[in-house]
Amino acid sequence: MKKTLPQLVIMSVLCLLAALPALAQEEIPAAAKERFKAGLALIEKADKSADFLAALAEFEAAAALAPTWPDSHYNLAQLAAESDKPAKAIKEYRAYLALKPDAADRGAVEAEMARMKELIALKRKVGLPGVTFAAMADGIWVLQVLPGAGIEKTGLRKGHQIVGVGGKPLAGNKLEDLFKAIEANNITDTMSRGSSERMYSRMTRDTKTQGPVVVLNVKQSRQQEKPFLILCKKEMFRSKIIEIEEDEFEDEVLKAPLPVAVTFWGDSCEPCKEFVPVLEAESAKYAGKVKFVNINVDGNRKLADQLAVKEVPALMVYKGGSAVATATGKLPREKVAEMLQDAAGR
Repeated sequence: MKKTLPQLVIMSVLCLLAALPALAQEEIPAAAKERFKAGLALIEKADKSADFLAALAEFEAAAALAPTWPDSHYNLAQLAAESDKPAKAIKEYRAYLALKPDAADRGAVEAEMARMKELIALKRKVGLPGVTFAAMADGIWVLQVLPGAGIEKTGLRKGHQIVGVGGKPLAGNKLEDLFKAIEANNITDTMSRGSSERMYSRMTRDTKTQGPVVVLNVKQSRQQEKPFLILCKKEMFRSKIIEIEEDEFEDEVLKAPLPVAVTFWGDSCEPCKEFVPVLEAESAKYAGKVKFVNINVDGNRKLADQLAVKEVPALMVYKGGSAVATATGKLPREKVAEMLQDAAGR
């Protein structure tokens, strides 16, 4: 039972269709089938970033309603892998293999899990906290951007499509291709490195940020024929703060040897515009003494609900696996500094 999906569909999501015959053959709760089909429908019509987050939620619900259905975990892993949630992809692939220990595709799944681990390491090397992406057939979509984050200064916005880096096309590529292209920063179009530096200085009047210029070829929508250029410094992507998922919370926060400052954020967080630069400055000050992580509430709703996060930004400081301080809303610099100083000094 194959279907042809629109070009905008995440490439690996085509594998989702392979499970549809199983819906009729296996004893699966009707509610799980409906949530699965609802997620697939969202992907088929997707024209904005929120549709992919909603599709993920539907597939998560299907897996929760039918926890012994291997294909639900496999399909959720496929979607998570190309929606910038590699930790969730690893978790769901493991669940799939646990339910199908003799799976014929075990080798391929294990290779995909290894790719996800490399993806986590690569993104953290590049930086990019406060932004999530989705790999699409027609480029890399920006799903979420944290207000006040360094990358927001570049002009990159939620809903933008990155179709190239330095003139090299990204259409049909995976997320790691974007991160590798940013890291390599090979300008291949007619604009030389020297002219890109001059253009950056003229357009931004930024004389303080060091390092090479990265040129992103971006469209505001699929209908836009010719991409425009976003010029930014590579250092704008760098940060002492790392972006994590709820599936990494135990290892990255509760089991961390250092105190951990956890920031919960959303892309409509107005107070974040003032809070985030303060936290970036403090993260450099406390490097090696306090670990800093970001968690997006929209993409990690289960954890946000579990920790009763009702407002963003929410800053929680953990030590020895327990929360020792919490503050929410518009946080003055003095309050942030006090919380971090207490954590580092305990």
